[in-house]
Amino acid sequence: MKYVTMTELKQRASRILDEKQPTAILRNSKVEGYYIPAESLIFDTMDDTRVAELTESILDERSKVLAYLAKR
Repeated sequence: MKYVTMTELKQRASRILDEKQPTAILRNSKVEGYYIPAESLIFDTMDDTRVAELTESILDERSKVLAYLAKR
């Protein structure tokens, strides 16, 4: 997963959206939200278990963000 600050998002929003890659958005070194491209969401063809797995994996990314920030 890619990480961008709010400032980067404001300055390069078009480029970030064009990359069509899940992106964690940070504000004051904390995750404010996630950008998930619509094309990557195929919930209508997934069962509830798969949706739960995907949701959990997104939430697990928070620990990766904290590890990334600790190295800065």
